Amino acid sequence: MSQSPSLPAILPGAVPPAVMNAIVVPEFGIWQYRNDVPVPEPKPGQIRIAVAACGICGTDVHIAKGDASLRKLLEPPFVQGHEFCGHVDKLGAGVSGFAIGELVSAEMHEVCGKCPACLDGKAHACAFTRYRGLNEAGSFADYLCVSASNVVRLPPDLPVRVAAFLDPLGNAVHTACKVPTEGKKVLVAGYGAIGAMVVEILAFLGAGEIHVMDVKGKALRRAEERATLGSWRERLFVHKATHDHRNTLCDHILGITHGGVDVALEMSGHPDAINDAIRCTRAGGDVVMLGLPTDNAVTLQDFGRNIIFRGLTLHAVVGREMYRSWDIMLDLLKRGLKTEFLITSELPLSQIGEGYKRIAAGTEQKVVLYPSMDRAPR
Repeated sequence: MSQSPSLPAILPGAVPPAVMNAIVVPEFGIWQYRNDVPVPEPKPGQIRIAVAACGICGTDVHIAKGDASLRKLLEPPFVQGHEFCGHVDKLGAGVSGFAIGELVSAEMHEVCGKCPACLDGKAHACAFTRYRGLNEAGSFADYLCVSASNVVRLPPDLPVRVAAFLDPLGNAVHTACKVPTEGKKVLVAGYGAIGAMVVEILAFLGAGEIHVMDVKGKALRRAEERATLGSWRERLFVHKATHDHRNTLCDHILGITHGGVDVALEMSGHPDAINDAIRCTRAGGDVVMLGLPTDNAVTLQDFGRNIIFRGLTLHAVVGREMYRSWDIMLDLLKRGLKTEFLITSELPLSQIGEGYKRIAAGTEQKVVLYPSMDRAPR
């Protein structure tokens, strides 16, 4: 693993060059590393941030591959990326209360503030959300501009390599805290990067039992490694799911939990995993769903018996509650929540293609990118 930079990527407040390095999606299915992208100027109400570090999300890999399921959401050309941290570089007209050089991140869902969801205090579900890194300029760049209301101050001692992926950690916090889990039996279906974050949060907040289900050997081995840590040994149970023995596995979980888990958190979006999560949940329990299916339709098996007659409550999670999830997340990190172990590669921004390959191959959990590694020392 390479050494992450210990200094800000760019001296905040310095006069920037006219152009910058950035990952641009000029048209659907194509991405480019370019060094001729104009440095953005903050509009009134915006803040320009000098990017210190950014993380690759699974969605970024799908964008790079030209995943057809994203075609309607993407609006090329745009700068890619939505996980990042950086330092306040310039304030747009009308913005106050921020100091040049402050370490910050930002909520990358730009919401309307006027639709029924926004007015109901559920802006994370805004019907008119614009997504930075998908249809607005994102964070795979030296600089980006964000609405000042979306900028989140970070503790100055928070390592930038951790602050780089607060966006997905916020998703994990939203998912893990959707319903109370302290002392409860919880199933996590899918141990990818966010699933791993969810397990850490559940353990930190005192879940009674944590059952992890996955089909991938690499993911299962990572979960088993975490299960060897301290008090986790008696609280974390790892289960391998296979297409041939799914019913047997569900029956096993129902047996050892004496009727099913209290809460199931579905992280993968795979139809089989969704149905497994539902079936493994006890009567009157909760199923929280974050994973996105690749197809438009998902068949829920034996809907009447598995859902209606057992009185399950299904919860859909999108993004982070604005800004409750951020507040909880920063409090958990302050209290000692561990996330740094998730970082398995650190690369220059220019090597993002290598990062895409590694994530697609399943060899990495979180890849952190540093724009500063592509610039010669000044």
